[in-house]
Amino acid sequence: MSDIIKNYWNGLALEDSGHYSPSSNSRLEDAEVIIKNPESAFPFAMRPVIKKYIGGLNGKKVLVPSSGDNKAAFGFHLLGAKVTSCDISEYQLKNAKVIADKFNWDIEFICQDSMKLDKIKDNEYDLVYTSNGVHVWIDDIPGMYKNFYRVLKNGGYNIFFETHPMCRPFDDVTPDYDFTIKKLYEDIETFANDGVPRYHWRTQDFVNAITSAGLNIKEMQEFHSIEGDLDDYLPNETNPEHKDYGIDMKDWKQNPWAALPQCLCLCSQKAEVL
Repeated sequence: MSDIIKNYWNGLALEDSGHYSPSSNSRLEDAEVIIKNPESAFPFAMRPVIKKYIGGLNGKKVLVPSSGDNKAAFGFHLLGAKVTSCDISEYQLKNAKVIADKFNWDIEFICQDSMKLDKIKDNEYDLVYTSNGVHVWIDDIPGMYKNFYRVLKNGGYNIFFETHPMCRPFDDVTPDYDFTIKKLYEDIETFANDGVPRYHWRTQDFVNAITSAGLNIKEMQEFHSIEGDLDDYLPNETNPEHKDYGIDMKDWKQNPWAALPQCLCLCSQKAEVL
């Protein structure tokens, strides 16, 4: 499954590589937004969570596994952290390195499966951070969290931000802003039309994977639409296939999706050895 997913993301990254070329402005413009405001690399609701547990990032060692577009890696670097960016797709990393080299950002890029991290030393990092859309590609989250525990320093934190599992059973918003159930909550593995597997883990799967790895959960937060972001966590609000019918997307009486939490945050710690 890892090979299938790697090939899938390599293909997407190769298609997108032209946007990362030195002659292209599209990805440079994204980077310049982060340069002006490094905290914009993180969802609005996550910023106080990171500050609460990590404090100032200057000099802190941060690992961003399954780094994808690397916006989080860029943001952490600009906030003063020493950043290692890992992804299963070498072409995703190559694209990100074009941006890093353009601005002379000292970010370490390592091609690594997040479930293994065998090139990462033990007890290295103050923070392991994953952003939205990571867990859906991981078929062994207990194994992944065991490696997060291994690479964290004693007292270090894991913080993740994800689509809330409560949203998974439901179909996208229809033009009348109603929704239908498309699967059981317990149906974890699902396949899209591209034949690439996605894993719709439940909240209990996250909690059990984290605690079985030895991490202590410090805080859990559930978010609805997030003030200060683009509110694209409400399905299809910005989808061009759907028109704006002049309703308040945040009003659950008009848009039933707004009654559900869209996002989940879990913060856990590797306990210090006394």
